[in-house]
Amino acid sequence: MLKKLGCFFILMLFFACSQKQEVVKKERFFWPPPPNEPKVEFIGAYRGNRDLPQKLSFIKKITGETEPEIRLRKPLHITSDGEGIVVVTDLLPYGGLVFDFNENKVEFISSEPSFQFATGVVFDKNKLYVADGRAGNIKVFTKKDRKPLYTIGDGELQSPNGIAINEKLNWLYVVDTKAHKVFVYDTQTKKQLFSFGRPGDQEGEFNRPWGVCIDKNDDVYIADGINARIQIFDKNGKFISMFGKRGDKPGGFAQVKGIGIDSDNNIYVIDPLKAIQVFDRQGQLLGLVGAPGTKGIGAMSLPMGLYVDKNDRIYVVDQMNRRFQVFQYMNEDYKKKNPVDFGEKTK
Repeated sequence: MLKKLGCFFILMLFFACSQKQEVVKKERFFWPPPPNEPKVEFIGAYRGNRDLPQKLSFIKKITGETEPEIRLRKPLHITSDGEGIVVVTDLLPYGGLVFDFNENKVEFISSEPSFQFATGVVFDKNKLYVADGRAGNIKVFTKKDRKPLYTIGDGELQSPNGIAINEKLNWLYVVDTKAHKVFVYDTQTKKQLFSFGRPGDQEGEFNRPWGVCIDKNDDVYIADGINARIQIFDKNGKFISMFGKRGDKPGGFAQVKGIGIDSDNNIYVIDPLKAIQVFDRQGQLLGLVGAPGTKGIGAMSLPMGLYVDKNDRIYVVDQMNRRFQVFQYMNEDYKKKNPVDFGEKTK
């Protein structure tokens, strides 16, 4: 009798789990909204492992047991390998969190509490680089399992912040906020090649610089924090141009933090008191993405780090909301694969 009841219970569970699910059409959100042609689409927002599909055993599904929560506390910088791995630094001794969207899991950057203050982060083909703003160095890990390898910049860096890599040259650019300079290292020899910048508000001078990105022509863009502007240099640190001004209207900044650039050379800039502003290389404002706030799609409260990956996916650290948000620049390839129905809800 007990065996029959057990079989009946299992069959009931099987049929309950195998019932046909109704397909719900996902709402899509764009900037700008129609009738203008949308340029950027909202993809999602993530705080921790509870925002990813959880892999639970059959017993845990029956009992309702869940995995321990791992989530962001005070995120700062962000990067992605463009293949499903996103790394967010945080004020944690383990450096921050790694979001694996392929395996739907979240882990700490380091298995040991080796960080004093993790800041900038970037991948190259085989390694992960994480700046430690208090230790004054760049900690380097293997990409796959994040085993510690070595450090770069010890005794030379004061407060490393944003970092970026030119993989063609194997050059690592490190923005040092306290030194008001940018240091450049050879990732192979681990030696400093040169530096550029000094304190000030003239061309080639910085006031607490923060973020950095590199375009497809090897030019380097520096978010010149307190000077509230973007400066552009060639790969060797020679000044090319700059744009930006202080102001609270669109196109102006209180200060600048994160910066990224897509395949069509649209430049995305974070002002922590606003959201994302998009410019061309000449500094012409092209549009806005998101808005200040704590509720709603694209709402941001003290946004900080920003990264654009090789697929034109845009990652933004939304610090006070304790999460990161993901957007997609709608390049031609993306629009072909994801056509827009202008009857859909937009932002």
